[in-house]
Amino acid sequence: GTRESAFVYALSAAAISHTIARACTTGDLPGCSCGPIPGETPGPGYRWGGCADNLNYGLIMGSKFSDAPMKMKKSGSQANKLMHLHNSEVGRQVLKASLEMKCKCHGVSGSCSIKTCWKGLQELRDIALDLKNKYLSATKVVHRPMGTRKYLVPKDIDIRPVKETELIYLQSSPDFCMKNEKVGSHGTQDR
Repeated sequence: GTRESAFVYALSAAAISHTIARACTTGDLPGCSCGPIPGETPGPGYRWGGCADNLNYGLIMGSKFSDAPMKMKKSGSQANKLMHLHNSEVGRQVLKASLEMKCKCHGVSGSCSIKTCWKGLQELRDIALDLKNKYLSATKVVHRPMGTRKYLVPKDIDIRPVKETELIYLQSSPDFCMKNEKVGSHGTQDR
């Protein structure tokens, strides 16, 4: 339940959906193909074409794959499950926000008289950088009863709910430089 595991779950969920969306585009996955052509016009001199990354399919299949272990009854504490599901969704949201218009020029001698555009995902390293910023500003939460159910709420600021766009964690991170058998860290000494 540390800040580092929050980052790992978010990045893993984004990477799985990213890989599936790109595999659809390249034709490596049977049962899916290019993403849909957007309804809006890209602009004067531009036209939709190419093969867009199939983000919707990637998100659906990626969430089924990455969230399945957390939805099983015997997979750890309820607080950890809620935390991991939340952080996985944050990773997919960052992936959704990374969809951008990409274009290629066509014309005689490079005149670029026609521009063909499609919707494509940013590279995974750019998505990881966005998630790193969320990691640095992650919110510590506690599993607290509210009414008949328990929810994850910010530990220090109980007056607001957890934002859907922020990474959350339950436990402060140990010092990974020091040996700690309890958390499985061998430390960095004598390496």
